[in-house]
Amino acid sequence: MLENIDGDSQLAELYWNMSTAYFYKNEYLNVIDYGVKSIEIFRELGDSLRVADNYTTLGSAHKYLGHRKEALEYNLHSVELMKQYGKPTDYATSLYALGNYYMETKEYDKCEAYYLEALTILEGADSPGKLADMYFNMGVLSVVKKRIDESSGFYEKSLSLYQALGDEASYPKVWTAIGYNFYVQGKFVKAKSYYLKAEQELSTASSAYSYCYNLASLSRTEYRLKNYRSALDYAEKMERVANDVGVLRFSIDAQVLFRQVYDAQGDLSKAYTSLQLFHKLSDSLQNIEKEKVVKELTIKYETELKEKEIEKLTSEKKAQEQEVLLATSEKNAYRVGIMLAVALAIAVSAFFAQRQKASQLRSQQVLTERNVRIDALLKEQEVSSLNALIEGQEKERMRIAEELHDRLGSMLSAIKLNFIGSTVKKDMEQKSTENETVKTSQMLDEAVTEVRRISHNLSTGQVSRYGLVSSMDDLAARINQSDSVAMKVMHFNLEERLPVEMETGIYRITQEMLANVLKHAQASEFIVQLNKTENSVILTAEDDGIGFDYKEARRKAGIGLQNIENRVKKFGGQFSVDTAPGKGAVFTFEFPLEA
Repeated sequence: MLENIDGDSQLAELYWNMSTAYFYKNEYLNVIDYGVKSIEIFRELGDSLRVADNYTTLGSAHKYLGHRKEALEYNLHSVELMKQYGKPTDYATSLYALGNYYMETKEYDKCEAYYLEALTILEGADSPGKLADMYFNMGVLSVVKKRIDESSGFYEKSLSLYQALGDEASYPKVWTAIGYNFYVQGKFVKAKSYYLKAEQELSTASSAYSYCYNLASLSRTEYRLKNYRSALDYAEKMERVANDVGVLRFSIDAQVLFRQVYDAQGDLSKAYTSLQLFHKLSDSLQNIEKEKVVKELTIKYETELKEKEIEKLTSEKKAQEQEVLLATSEKNAYRVGIMLAVALAIAVSAFFAQRQKASQLRSQQVLTERNVRIDALLKEQEVSSLNALIEGQEKERMRIAEELHDRLGSMLSAIKLNFIGSTVKKDMEQKSTENETVKTSQMLDEAVTEVRRISHNLSTGQVSRYGLVSSMDDLAARINQSDSVAMKVMHFNLEERLPVEMETGIYRITQEMLANVLKHAQASEFIVQLNKTENSVILTAEDDGIGFDYKEARRKAGIGLQNIENRVKKFGGQFSVDTAPGKGAVFTFEFPLEA
């Protein structure tokens, strides 16, 4: 239907508008489809500026789809064309988009270089709206690079421009950002004042995402101030808004906040309920994302089939036209031959017999080519189906692994710990009961080990999904419910995630340490500290148990210590042990970070 529009320029403009509309609907495969069509026409028309506009949009679409190579290529092409053909502000916009790409890939120095170049241009141009946005994003980058004072300066400049423009809708995002700066500095009262200003202006009508994010920030701040009732109120409000507008991510965040507050209040029953709901909602989010991927693949596949069908029909139409033209030519030639001379009848008959044979050969060739195209389409369809099936199997393996590890594994561990805690209180003279208890405990040990083994074979577990800090907190919460040992986790400078393999390795080491404490240490407290420095990550695990002879343990080459040493070597790290019989144990690990 679109192809019936008069004029290539109008058609290209329509494709461009379709691409932009799909971008705001987050349907990035359609963005790419219509953007590429628009580029082809604009390129033929010699409109390099509109080609550059499309490049910028396609770069962002590929970035959100995780296609880093394509995203970088489109952004670089956009910068090149905008520099040649665009206005300074257009060029600055393309630089800003390229900077956003490097922000996404965490190449912050490159991001800053392009941001600064764009900022220099905008500060010399009459474009206060774009300059205000640029100041705000410079503030975000400064926070990432831990230059808090510089970040606050950029935010103030941004807010001043928004106020001069009367852009009241942009005030809350700046207030929320300034509040976060005070939060990370530990100035929670000051942070709260800015979050409250933002909350007065925000609503679900303006931006459900920003509204929920600000409520979550208020809840965390009240938690830090130990105002637990207020922390719960803000979390409950965020949960209601998230449920009303269908923002599942913040419904999940609400359960995390509930669990933290209930845990701090000592209400372990409610904390455990929140943890269960957290897992349930996380599974729902994963299923939604799976359906979205399947839908995107289906749209892409159907689009390819339509394009190939159009190409096939066009080819067949041309072949039919050629056949009609050929038949007409043959008929006219026959009439002329009859009129010229009967004497040439035999020659003409022979000539047309030969032509008919050639026509049959061409028809056979066309039929053969058509069959080849059909076979190719069927093979492509088969490959696409297989790829979709494989992808679905991989996601299903991940889901099963997470359920085994996060649910069944943790439940079995909790059952064992509660069971041991209760049997310790029984009469020491009931030997037969104790023997049965030991046998049952051994069976539970085997079940927990088997679940973990299956989970490890299928997936890297919950760490890759939720991150090291969240996984550590969940581990501590499960252990503390058993009353066997008090586990405490402290972390510093871990606002950003580490490489997934390193996070998984650190988590597994902590699990090994915890297993040794539960089996051998007879400890009442187990403290884990995580600290990220400029060049390394330091893990300290300490217990107040009976200690042990480390040299003797090394000589016996226990499996637990071997696993720990192997994991440390894998990441090029090192560790030390401070222990002796009767004095507890302190393990210190250091893992280098890539420069």
